[in-house]
Amino acid sequence: MSEKVSRRTFVKGAVGAAAVASLSPSGLIKAAARGKSKAPNLVFVFPDQWRGQALGFRAEDPVHTPHLDRFAKESLSLPQTVANYPLCSPYRGMLMSGKYSHANKVTGNCRADRAQYGVELQQDEVCWSDVLQAQGYSLGYIGKWHLDAPREPFIEANPKWNTWCPPERRHGFDYWYSYGTYNDHNRPMYWETKADREEYHFVDQWSPEHEADKAIDYIQNEDGTMRDPDQPFALVVSMNPPHPPYHLYPDKYREPYADKSLDSLLVRPNVDPEHPKAKANTRDYYASITGVDEQFARILKAIDDVGLKEDTIVVFTSDHGDCLGTHGEVSKNNPFEESMRVPFLIRWPGKIKPGSDDLLLSTPDIYPTLLDLMGFEKELPEGLQGDSYAQLMRGANIVRPSSQLYLKIPSEAPGLGARGVRTQRYKLVLDISANKEVSRMLFDLKEDPYELENLAGSHPRVVEQLIDKELKPWLLKTGDPWYQHLSALNAAGKAGNS
Repeated sequence: MSEKVSRRTFVKGAVGAAAVASLSPSGLIKAAARGKSKAPNLVFVFPDQWRGQALGFRAEDPVHTPHLDRFAKESLSLPQTVANYPLCSPYRGMLMSGKYSHANKVTGNCRADRAQYGVELQQDEVCWSDVLQAQGYSLGYIGKWHLDAPREPFIEANPKWNTWCPPERRHGFDYWYSYGTYNDHNRPMYWETKADREEYHFVDQWSPEHEADKAIDYIQNEDGTMRDPDQPFALVVSMNPPHPPYHLYPDKYREPYADKSLDSLLVRPNVDPEHPKAKANTRDYYASITGVDEQFARILKAIDDVGLKEDTIVVFTSDHGDCLGTHGEVSKNNPFEESMRVPFLIRWPGKIKPGSDDLLLSTPDIYPTLLDLMGFEKELPEGLQGDSYAQLMRGANIVRPSSQLYLKIPSEAPGLGARGVRTQRYKLVLDISANKEVSRMLFDLKEDPYELENLAGSHPRVVEQLIDKELKPWLLKTGDPWYQHLSALNAAGKAGNS
């Protein structure tokens, strides 16, 4: 299969030309899986803006997550997982496509002013959901999508950001209960599967609770209309909280933090306790996390109740973190650990041994890793830029990545912006401004985990080595136009340190 194979060509090719000629689309999909043993189900839950430090069992942030703490004991935890481009749409583009942002064209958040640059998930991209559709899976998507660029005529609800995703752009998801992006957590809006562009509706319920309700209905499938009960399923639940506005959540989730002083909540040494964002929102951020923790537990219980625990891979992660005032940063889309690091817990009883591993997992790796785990290694399309770590999750010794790529891309000037690498020890970030000025940041994550001291000026050889041994290969692999700046940056760096 060529790298430019379309999604439609891929789905048809998965079954064969003879079957394509004789079967309807629904018959085609069922034929793809006929005669095979039932593959595992997948439930992929990813709330928005949940930083990797905010898990009770990590003992970093003072957050109350009892259900995730229990889930972690049954799961493989990967605490060094990052969102390579820690922003909503770019993460989602990498997750769905298995490619970095230049390759999948989601170089920023999908919104109206970026439509002219084609910033959205491409319709002909072969996503992991397309692969599973071709294998006969039922596919459900619940919650925030944020992968389509709004265009005129805009809808009334959050017009320059939010938009309807038509069926032909849903990449195989046949059950749809979703929206583009809309932030009233206490009165969320949704398009259902058969709803037209103007047929969205509002719900007077906290969005994670409502989406957990819908996920439970899908898993239980009591009347057999939510999905094909004879086929495996993959369900994505994309909750919006703890994304801002932080204060929109049921009051009961504030109780674990009501009597705590602000000093006891702001424990990170890289946050100014007087920072307005930290003072105003940390308590509410943690409360929203506690609420999502409870809703995630309800989804887990539904899986148990229908006897699917042993047959279902469950993933809990997030699209990026939240600085909440650390380093003076308002939220995300920066290279600091609170922005980049995200939770990643994966459970498959009897198949994935529980524990913790410092694997440097990147967002595009999730696609090939999951499909490989599910038995579809040979179905992976060409052109993926992520790597599968399924064998590691099965307990094998493998070659591990030595670094993770960091991206921040101006959609109007994709050859500029910031690029960097994160290793087990160092993080290097090079940022080129519109007037071509370059700033450098280097942190020693072992000696300085809170990134308080920029070593770029005092450790030029480390900077040079990271550029040559880590950053350069990443830029070549991903076809990044930022690569053109490397020789000039190295020359300037050497001249400045001579």
